[in-house]
Amino acid sequence: MDFSMENNMYVNKVWVQCENDSCLKWRLLSSEDAAKVDHNEPWYCYMNTDSRHNECSISEEDFPEESQFHQSGFKIVYSQLPLGSLVLVKLQNWPSWPGILCPDPFKGKYVTYDLDGNVEQYHIEFLGDPHSRSWINATFVEHYSITLKPGKCKNKKKWYISARQEACRLYGYSPEQRLEMCHLSKQDKSKADGKVALVAKKRLSRRQKFYLKNWSKCYSKL
Repeated sequence: MDFSMENNMYVNKVWVQCENDSCLKWRLLSSEDAAKVDHNEPWYCYMNTDSRHNECSISEEDFPEESQFHQSGFKIVYSQLPLGSLVLVKLQNWPSWPGILCPDPFKGKYVTYDLDGNVEQYHIEFLGDPHSRSWINATFVEHYSITLKPGKCKNKKKWYISARQEACRLYGYSPEQRLEMCHLSKQDKSKADGKVALVAKKRLSRRQKFYLKNWSKCYSKL
């Protein structure tokens, strides 16, 4: 089927992920069914009104590449993941790497939006020994899966193993507890606060010099 005709099948549809750890498949829901989903409760395949895809044993639907949508004038909108979420990041030449969504210590936020108000990037502290952090396009970020099979890591194997082990430990943690484990961002925040304090101190000293200088001029005129 020609994609220009097929793409109408995906317009105003929402992908929802089954939260059964042994499944984690994505199901395509109509906008009406998606509106009925309670975001405070887990969602499972059997809750899908589409009988063709309402069991975990049924394979996931095929989905076109994002570039194909762009070529046809469509746009994929990503749902915002909560602060403190345990996620996987897919980048070229690297296995899926676990991390935590946490605030950038210099910007004070963990997510940015495009001009249409849709999620564009996430700030992530990557797990492993040592931690690292970066802003990543939302396209490459997804929920962490405990059933994830280890990827091939040609370089930094020990780093990758330590990241996977740490992710397994943090899987059962609450978002607040995970944020407490973002040591790198906290260290950077203290540095950022130190820089701000230093700038404020310099500005204060200049202001003091200005007042002293002008006060002496006023005093000499008396």
